[in-house]
Amino acid sequence: MRKQKTLVAVPSPQEWKIFFPKIPYGQTLVRPYSINALFDAACVGIGIVDFTANLTELICTKSYSRVVIAGVAGALPHSGLETGTLVRVDEECVGDVGYWNDNEFHSFFKKPKVFSATSSKLSPPSILALPGVRGISVNTLTASRRALEYRAEFFGAQIEAMEGAAAFRIAQTLGAQIFEVRAISNLTGDMDSNRWNLKESLRSLLKKVLIPMWECAK
Repeated sequence: MRKQKTLVAVPSPQEWKIFFPKIPYGQTLVRPYSINALFDAACVGIGIVDFTANLTELICTKSYSRVVIAGVAGALPHSGLETGTLVRVDEECVGDVGYWNDNEFHSFFKKPKVFSATSSKLSPPSILALPGVRGISVNTLTASRRALEYRAEFFGAQIEAMEGAAAFRIAQTLGAQIFEVRAISNLTGDMDSNRWNLKESLRSLLKKVLIPMWECAK
């Protein structure tokens, strides 16, 4: 029987160190950090393959009933999103399954293949209060304005990250609820991470969304 416990799934060590600066992340895949009786956290891995494989093992071995992905994302062209904005990702597409030809990217699919999170009506109040967006999961970032414009237009997406689409599919296949929250750290195409609003955007996500979520459950 699946226990009523939530896993906060953090993709990268950089994100983890902002959320849990005093907690080593190295063993959290084996022994997730216990936030309280109802919430654990783990540093699950960067990118579609590692994150999804590790998340699958965690759900299966620890029997989590709910997953909340928490991390940063880039804002795609025409999204209207600014750095520091917090969003709830309701839908995800895999954004780079296709091919390049004459410096243009083409999807293998005629229309976007969309994966949905669990209905936001079932989400914790601090997540429900966020604006909902569509995201794309990609394996590589790009500075190509043409590629970014394509990603925004073809997929109808506002943000870009690296984990959500496959995680949505896996969690729901395994019978777990899944939600995703992201802090906008940068505008896509800006490859200079020194200009990204990484720390402050993650601290805002922690203060306004994550802490209220697990404090409310005590």
